[in-house]
Amino acid sequence: MTGGPPLRRRVFTCALLTLLAVAALTQAASSPARTSTNPLAIRPAPPPGDPLVGARYFVDRGDDAQRQMRLYRRIGETADANLIAKLAVEPQTVHFGVYTHNVRASVRLLFKHVSRRAVVILSTYDLPHLGCTHTSDTPAQVAAFRNWMHSFAHGIGARRAVVFLEEDGLITTGCLSRSGLSVRMSELDYATRVLGALPHTVTYLDAGSADGDPAPGRMASLLRRAAVRHIRGFFLNSSHYDWTNNELRYGDKVAKILRAHFVVSTSVNGRGPLRPHNRVENGNEILCNPSGRGLGPRPTTATGDRFADAFMWIGIPGRSNGQCHPGDPPNATWFPAYALALARNANGQLGPGSARQPY
Repeated sequence: MTGGPPLRRRVFTCALLTLLAVAALTQAASSPARTSTNPLAIRPAPPPGDPLVGARYFVDRGDDAQRQMRLYRRIGETADANLIAKLAVEPQTVHFGVYTHNVRASVRLLFKHVSRRAVVILSTYDLPHLGCTHTSDTPAQVAAFRNWMHSFAHGIGARRAVVFLEEDGLITTGCLSRSGLSVRMSELDYATRVLGALPHTVTYLDAGSADGDPAPGRMASLLRRAAVRHIRGFFLNSSHYDWTNNELRYGDKVAKILRAHFVVSTSVNGRGPLRPHNRVENGNEILCNPSGRGLGPRPTTATGDRFADAFMWIGIPGRSNGQCHPGDPPNATWFPAYALALARNANGQLGPGSARQPY
């Protein structure tokens, strides 16, 4: 019989490679061993239950918002500078993905600009997302993803980091075939094992959002198959504008099933989602530079929810989601006019009528 090794041998080989990768990463770490209660090595140690409490996060002084703020100040636009400052002062997420060449070197270069005590927030987007004609990742794609993730983890090494793993990694699985879903789960299993072995990294896997994804039980099943047990938990709302309270309720249901923790992205949900006229045809919310949106609650570990470790700005406020309207810049391009609009509409409330005060 031809066409490759038997399934049992292939499974054994994949498992062996995973174990070797994890062992290599663990051995390469030069700092003290990871502790489950304080993986970020925060001093003083955080109280039991939330490893993010007390972390000092890296704020990139050279990012788009910082440069825009300095430009406005230089030309005397003080009001606009103060608005952009709402974005510039907050720790935001540094994104790496299929567009990142030599990811290991890129991550290491980032850490050269970060003090040893600071915690860097990172996200990954390297899995193939090719629409509903995409039934399974090919063996070549699987190998490329594993190599990329291995290099990404090596770039982090023993440095302090919070990682948001594979945005859209689970919400796109509905387009995969049954065998393709198994392949995707094995890819994510590899990633959670490798990142979960890093001594000072806290990792969360993407679980979509409350207003766009499967029922909590279905999402919990996907997370379990993706081996979320190897990491801290999951994250929500990174590409949506849904109200924080809705995400907390959804996250609690998933968390109770898994006994896991989660993070809610609040970067652009201060005014909630913009609903399309026809939700059957256009989905539950408009995601491409929707008008009237605003910055959401500032990053904090004071969530008031026993399963929610933090609110964080996972999606970068002020970057375009695409050329959605005439004059909009391409996807992921800094969009000063949109950034100003988000800042003007900033709102710290968790949902309509909630007690949390605006900015």
